[in-house]
Amino acid sequence: MNKFIDTFDDAHIFRMTDDTGMFQHSLFSVPNRMEGYTTDDNARALIMAVMLYEQSKKPDYLALVTRYLGFVLHAQNEIGRFRNFMTYGRDFKEIEGSEDCFGRCLWALGYTYASPSMPSGIKEASFGAVNRALPNIQSLAWARGQAYALIGLGFISSPAIDALICELADSLVDRFDQESEDKDWQWFEDNITYDNAVLPWALFAAYKRSGQEQYLRVARESLAFIDRVTFRDEYFHPIGCNGWWMHNAEISQYDEQPLEACTTVLAHIAAYEATGDDSMLVLARQCFAWYEGENSRHEGLIDPVTGGCRDGIMANGLNQNQGAESIVGYVIAGLALSESAETITNESKKIGTATDSLEIVQQKTDENTPVYRPWGSYTVMGSEPGFKMKKIVVNPGEVLSLQLHYHRSEHWLVIGGTAKVTIGEIESIVNENEHVFIPQAVKHRIENPGQLPLKIIEVQNGRYLGEDDIVRFADKYGRA
Repeated sequence: MNKFIDTFDDAHIFRMTDDTGMFQHSLFSVPNRMEGYTTDDNARALIMAVMLYEQSKKPDYLALVTRYLGFVLHAQNEIGRFRNFMTYGRDFKEIEGSEDCFGRCLWALGYTYASPSMPSGIKEASFGAVNRALPNIQSLAWARGQAYALIGLGFISSPAIDALICELADSLVDRFDQESEDKDWQWFEDNITYDNAVLPWALFAAYKRSGQEQYLRVARESLAFIDRVTFRDEYFHPIGCNGWWMHNAEISQYDEQPLEACTTVLAHIAAYEATGDDSMLVLARQCFAWYEGENSRHEGLIDPVTGGCRDGIMANGLNQNQGAESIVGYVIAGLALSESAETITNESKKIGTATDSLEIVQQKTDENTPVYRPWGSYTVMGSEPGFKMKKIVVNPGEVLSLQLHYHRSEHWLVIGGTAKVTIGEIESIVNENEHVFIPQAVKHRIENPGQLPLKIIEVQNGRYLGEDDIVRFADKYGRA
């Protein structure tokens, strides 16, 4: 299957962009200058441009990164918040935009800063804007602003950021617990309106970072609730914006907006990354298929002539305008799904190699030098950029430190003995020929409760795989 970036038409992206940034709306496929620009759209366009450059390295996309980032930086006011609506004459219409806009800007800036493909000047400019915004985090009161801010902060590693992430996540959990006493209404508010999946998505991100079980519980329950509604047919059918869905009222059928498909794709990818649940990827693909015609109209929203994405599904047909939010959401969702599919395929091949060729792997172990530790030993069996495989032997009764890694995730495949595994706040027994997934930045440990040596194959994936990427919280041997 071709990657998304190899098949999509980027013409409408450049059509909707001038020297200032990306226009907000269009009349059919023509940019509507009367409506000007928004920081919301340019923040999302920044993420899109970074992703395009990451996957292609085309200079034209890096030029878009600079343009959209320049817009966002110009939108930031003296207290670190962001103005939103700008006229075609480059005049902002307000002193300060919404909290949603603030959160989306942090998402964009955090993503850009964390991208290994970005030049240092772009990364530093993004980080500086985040720092100027930080004093405003604790005053955020609206759920979606909190959620986007949390997601953006999740790309930056520091103890102070960890504390802010937990504060935001705790607020979302409190909202959910207060509103979800009715077992038939498992949501954060007494209505479901726009950009809904960002709320569970943020809590999956918080769980991945902190390992706190309450975040995973609410993320799963809320995403499952909205999935029951939006997949009530055999395809993705988002809540309509003409009336939304109020508690104990009828669900609005139209208009269906492209933003919902994008955010729901990203939420399910986040769910997979946090839990390893393959069904989340199936639902992510179904969400994306909404753009391609698996929807209530059975019509694709992508214009094959212009490359634009139509602005949604109305009761009487497709909205023929092709604005910024629609094309940007489509591209972000497509690139994210493509990247996830490639990563999963590569990891599956590595895990499959570890399982199916176990005898060969064990023979190669003898060719490498074991590294001994108080609890046993490990042997590096192979590595390349972004990937490392080890064989780990844990002696009977021994236990590794409670630890986390900021820059890598891990798969553990038990090939001999029985393991007692802690991931976040969950303990489980993993037997021979079973494996578990440890998300990046989640506390974990492994113990051998048996009488025989515990042997596992560990597959590491991440941007940095050095042995110094470890934070210990408890250790039998005094290394914490």
